Amino acid sequence: MAKLDEIDKKLIACLQEDFPLVMSPFKELGERLSLSEKEVIARIKRLKARGIIKRIGPVHNPQNLGYGRRTLVGMSVDRDKLENTAAIVNGFPEITHNYLRRGGSFNLWFTLICPTQKRINDIIREIKHRSGIRRLISLPTIRTVKIKTVFKP
Repeated sequence: MAKLDEIDKKLIACLQEDFPLVMSPFKELGERLSLSEKEVIARIKRLKARGIIKRIGPVHNPQNLGYGRRTLVGMSVDRDKLENTAAIVNGFPEITHNYLRRGGSFNLWFTLICPTQKRINDIIREIKHRSGIRRLISLPTIRTVKIKTVFKP
């Protein structure tokens, strides 16, 4: 895999820490990095294709948006049911992360953020019903700890 050049590194830093909130953010990034808007977009697409960038988007504070209930859910899903179960889980907009972990009893994990505990319970019940998976653990948020993570390429 090719190494990142200095422009890629600077672009990644800007995307993480200093993304311009303007009408043409990629044009602004291009001006900062002496690139055209088209070149910035092409680099981002290339970095996404390589898996270096997963997504570009805001990080919201769920409580400020009225979503005060959060839980981390782990499911024990047989390999042959993973794709279908992940599709079911991903169908709920309240699910912010969904990922596969190897090792341990629970292999499919997701984060669920809702305005009420009832909604969390309803979604978990629906996922269990539609997937047929019964082995599930819900670990509600007790205390919020915010950690700013910035990846240095």
